[in-house]
Amino acid sequence: MTDLLSIILAAGKGTRMKSDKIKVLHPVAGKAIIKHVLNTLDGLNSKIVNVIGHQKEEVQSELEDLDKWDLNYVVQAKQLGTGHAVQQAESYIKNHEGAVLILYGDTPLLRKETIADFVKEHQQNNSDLTVMTALIDDPDGYGRIVKDEDDNLTAIVEEKDADLETKKIKEINSGVNCIDSELLRDFLKNMDNNNSQAEYYLTDIIEFAVSKNKKINTYTVQDSDEIIGINTRKQQAKAEKILRNRIIAKHLNNGVTIIDPDTTFIDSEVEIEQDVTIYPFNYLEGKTKVAKNTIINPNCKLKDAVIGENVEILSNTIIKESTVGAGTNVGPFAYLRPGSKVADNCKIGDFVELKKTTVKSGAKVPHLCYAGDAEIGERTNIGAGTIFANYDGENKFKTKVGKDAFIGSDSILVAPLKIGNGAKTAAGSVVTKDVNAGDTVMGVPAKIYKSKKQEG
Repeated sequence: MTDLLSIILAAGKGTRMKSDKIKVLHPVAGKAIIKHVLNTLDGLNSKIVNVIGHQKEEVQSELEDLDKWDLNYVVQAKQLGTGHAVQQAESYIKNHEGAVLILYGDTPLLRKETIADFVKEHQQNNSDLTVMTALIDDPDGYGRIVKDEDDNLTAIVEEKDADLETKKIKEINSGVNCIDSELLRDFLKNMDNNNSQAEYYLTDIIEFAVSKNKKINTYTVQDSDEIIGINTRKQQAKAEKILRNRIIAKHLNNGVTIIDPDTTFIDSEVEIEQDVTIYPFNYLEGKTKVAKNTIINPNCKLKDAVIGENVEILSNTIIKESTVGAGTNVGPFAYLRPGSKVADNCKIGDFVELKKTTVKSGAKVPHLCYAGDAEIGERTNIGAGTIFANYDGENKFKTKVGKDAFIGSDSILVAPLKIGNGAKTAAGSVVTKDVNAGDTVMGVPAKIYKSKKQEG
């Protein structure tokens, strides 16, 4: 049996985002908002229920890769308030004994350490209800925390229902609650929608718990930024900046040199080893991994890339879903498209584009080349201006160049094609037929100029 039941409210459309996409699927620091919320539960022994509604299929699809979580879904077909949303998870609540953690799916800045401490305090205090609060200078839009003379929580009043005096309160509701399952079941059976919005508010559980003489506590988060909810593009931009600053600070603390943090953009799942140097105007996205002692010069973009040790990536290079081995130089103005694999101690030079191409150890593609659906052998040199012509207008084919080969400048290699070990093409050759190991070809179309057999 799990210690905790966690319910994430993610059914709302988020109309103020002015988007065809619901707000919990919008990205912050390269990851959907709801994924950040789920990450706060890492390390907790919790069953998770996502309350979904608008674009429910898209939400489930987005979370498919989170197979480490015990994820469950319920649907809120009509959005009738937060209490009504929680009520959709009633089948899970009735089978759970203990704490129920409730979070909103639009709060990506919550730290998992904060959530763990919040749950721990609730359980250690044997509370029936614990509400996470924050103190902020501008509480506009948030539910206010109302307390009595003895500092006991008596109610949470939503902004739309608050009078002028209540609106002056600066302690606000974060939307994060820990509730004993027995209290929550009782409340869900008895809640009403007697308010200006005619909605069922989860916050009404405060007054309900007071009436039942339940033990109620508040937990004030130290960093009020953590409870920022995303309802507008402006709030999304604010959250983006805060989260990216946290990410930069983490990598700096781990021994990464970042020349200008204000112009360096690193997604939340990027991994960087110590003694990497990152110059300004770089974007490291997705699940990129960069090994130690690598240098990334200005204006590069790496997405889902794996970069080895002691690599130098020169300016204006793009690497997507590709790998680069140790000791290799790439760029400037290189473009490694998805599926490319560059081995150790290679050179991929200026204005080189690779697509689904394997470049083996010690090979060089120094200048002005396109290689698509290709394999380039060890220590082979590809001359400037070489084109691997992989597409005939209908289908794509592969070119395989063996080790220690030399491809002359401005050669065109027309796939499907095999060029043997140690073979050579003269400058300007158009190679349409396989070349045997050790042979030299030239011309348009290329013909054998010198055969290894002839040398024998």
